[in-house]
Amino acid sequence: MEKGIIRSLREYLDLLKRENLLISIRDKVKKEALPEIIQRLSRTGKALLFESLDGYDCRVVANLVPSQKVFNLLFPGENDPYSAFVERSSGILKKTFVQERGDYISINVTENDDVLTTIPILKHYESDSAPYITTAIVSSYDPETKVVGRGIHRMEYRGKNRFGISLVNPPLADIKEKYKLENKKMPVSVSIGVDPLTFMAMALKIPNNVDKIEVAGSLRGESIAVIRSFDSDIDVPYGTEFILEGVIHLEEEEKDGPLGEISGYYMTIERTPTVHINRISYRKDPIYHALLPTSLEADMYLTFVSKAHMEGNVKRLFPFVHEIVFLERTFGSSIVITTSPTERKRINNLLHFVLSFPMIKKAVIVDSDVDPYDLQEIEWAIVTRCFAKDDLILLFSMQGQPIDPEAKIMGGVTKIGINATTYGKEMEGRAVVKKGEKELVESIVKKYGS
Repeated sequence: MEKGIIRSLREYLDLLKRENLLISIRDKVKKEALPEIIQRLSRTGKALLFESLDGYDCRVVANLVPSQKVFNLLFPGENDPYSAFVERSSGILKKTFVQERGDYISINVTENDDVLTTIPILKHYESDSAPYITTAIVSSYDPETKVVGRGIHRMEYRGKNRFGISLVNPPLADIKEKYKLENKKMPVSVSIGVDPLTFMAMALKIPNNVDKIEVAGSLRGESIAVIRSFDSDIDVPYGTEFILEGVIHLEEEEKDGPLGEISGYYMTIERTPTVHINRISYRKDPIYHALLPTSLEADMYLTFVSKAHMEGNVKRLFPFVHEIVFLERTFGSSIVITTSPTERKRINNLLHFVLSFPMIKKAVIVDSDVDPYDLQEIEWAIVTRCFAKDDLILLFSMQGQPIDPEAKIMGGVTKIGINATTYGKEMEGRAVVKKGEKELVESIVKKYGS
């Protein structure tokens, strides 16, 4: 790999293995047990590669981005991966077409063939309506601009070769309407199994006349190689593990869900169209990327992008800010900020500013003596340093994240700002345990500590 650039899912897994960030599970595992195993092992801080899946000839990878530290590996040579992401995501690098498709095996799929016999699509939660593909990169040509639109869209198994496909976000939501106006079926190619930077680029909001693959190239620092699909001219990343090709029957709509989503709640979509898969292509010994929506992996993608887009602005406007920490499993909506001593009114300004970001619902400001990664420390600061009458801010009817249950029920969200600092308050100093002889203390703690 030149310059540490990651060009495929397999190269990324090789990197994780070298960095001791990958657990290879060689025991034979039943597909039905994967969601619970993924959930319970996600706290290891490592990616999970299931080498032997009962009834399938493919492998499964999960917890692909086990911590924010992984992004330092994805942006080699950069001191700050967040700044690098923001800078590079505004650029494009033209994609490169590769004529040879390499080791892909391609098979026709008929209406009587069951996709589940080839791909281990998971039913993630007890009340999910069906197995779901949660890592589907869906690509289709815009019939007007001829640009390939792409995005990550959930796909509900509807039997055999049929899948519900949720196209609620641009550019594919807009492309869908163009095909509907022309009363035509919409051709799609679905990619499953790419490197994390390519995957993240597919969720970015960019102009409809820009191919997200070319933004992914800018993120990577190298043009992305693509191949044409087997049955259409829609191109997909070279090296993607699975390619599903088909056409969307826009008039064939059904209820979609429920599916357990990143918020921790089920989400049902009233109606989504149905795609009929007519070809499956895959690499030799393919790897299926399984993403449990409530897992840390999904949280890592959201919080990395959110922090990247807000941290620079916050620290530029409020130079007394030290660190911004997104609390895990809050889908990027809850943050803790450590600061240097400053005036109370500047803390209020900071709270109002960060709460203006749609993804942020709750913000807590603490002194620099509080560990922002320790929930007990944070709660201690709130109960002892927040004087609710003056230090609690409520902002009503604000724009929030669509996945927030409150946003869906109320049409907006109430945001919470908490000043849990000592600034401007006459308080006694914090009690700090007296230090002992360092070597003695460390030896005893190491010997008897858990």
